[in-house]
Amino acid sequence: MMPAETKYDVVVFGGTGFTGEHVVREMFITSDEEGVRWAIAGRSNTKMRSVLEKIANELSIADFSGVGIIEANIDDLESINTMCLSAKLLINCVGPYYLWGRQVVEGCLEGRTHYLDISGEPLFMEQMEVDYNDRAAQLGLVIASSCGFDSIPADIGVRYTQLKFPGTLTAVESYLDARVGEQGFVIHLPTFQCIVNGFSNKASLIKFRKERNLERLPKLGKILVPRSGVWRESGRFCVPFAGSDRSVVMRSQRYLYEKENVTPVQCGVYMTFHNTALFLYLCLFGTVFLALVQTAFGRKLMLKYPRIFTLGLVSTEGATPQQIEQASFSFTFKGYGYSGEITGEPDQCIEAKISGPEPGYVSCSRFVSQAAYSILKAGPRKVGVVTPAIALHTEDYVQRLQKRGISFSHSC
Repeated sequence: MMPAETKYDVVVFGGTGFTGEHVVREMFITSDEEGVRWAIAGRSNTKMRSVLEKIANELSIADFSGVGIIEANIDDLESINTMCLSAKLLINCVGPYYLWGRQVVEGCLEGRTHYLDISGEPLFMEQMEVDYNDRAAQLGLVIASSCGFDSIPADIGVRYTQLKFPGTLTAVESYLDARVGEQGFVIHLPTFQCIVNGFSNKASLIKFRKERNLERLPKLGKILVPRSGVWRESGRFCVPFAGSDRSVVMRSQRYLYEKENVTPVQCGVYMTFHNTALFLYLCLFGTVFLALVQTAFGRKLMLKYPRIFTLGLVSTEGATPQQIEQASFSFTFKGYGYSGEITGEPDQCIEAKISGPEPGYVSCSRFVSQAAYSILKAGPRKVGVVTPAIALHTEDYVQRLQKRGISFSHSC
């Protein structure tokens, strides 16, 4: 193994966690072709070595001595700073981020290290932007959250649609279709903890945004009316999507408007279901979840007894290999805009689509690892505390994802 002070291209922090293991697997598969030196970081040397051995055996890799092992504990700031100093770019897989993300961001700023994570927590992301954007920009660093399934497909998808549109795109609706196989699917408990924490911070997020008092983005062209409730479209049930996607997309649109004079896109985000039974099951789960997440006692019950209070949707073991293999996703983006002057009814439309394998772990690991490679190889598009669509060169990044089985298409 190489010493910790060696400058690795990429360090994966939290590589022994369920999601972190998938990122480590992706690094094993792609790092040689990319020509990057990488390391795994975490609390236990024994666990990290065990993860490396397990994945290397599964991939029939005989020699992984070039992969570094760095001991770092989120409660030990010295070890965090040492870890960050050892990397050109750090992928942080340790959440919830509102609890444990700030010290890693600060370590990366001290170490002059690019930072990526897979957070879906808007409060954390927006606080990092306020607190550290100027410093990160001065140092020429990218600090970018939401580089996993939250919210690469939505953010890059809207930007991709914008760039492919034959004119000026003024509005887009995104529709997530996540499919599972015969064996169903479960969410790993740490992922669920991040979701619960995100919802529990809703009041703090509203207060934080009021204090920022950002000017509203202009809505140009035909106004996009947000949809609510449940509706049927093309044989599917559709509902608003409650995740972080829209907040990330609109941060990108604000940057493009304020810094690059790009017409901002109005955005609606939704989720669709083909399977009636799955839709009804998730409606029941959503009802229970929203009732319990409102109080500290309800949140405690869900996190202490996840299988009971999530109706079996959350597991301490995570999804099985068979469940992961059978799952897939697609995002469809339906947009409209203008070929010339932005007035009256739109005269141009576009439909773009992104699809790939299981979203939460397999595609997630591809999203964040390819984002790392793109920043290291193509360089950042922009620096600071920014969103993926601002940090990454869209064309380079899309090409990289296509090589890893994530498909992009569009028609006008």
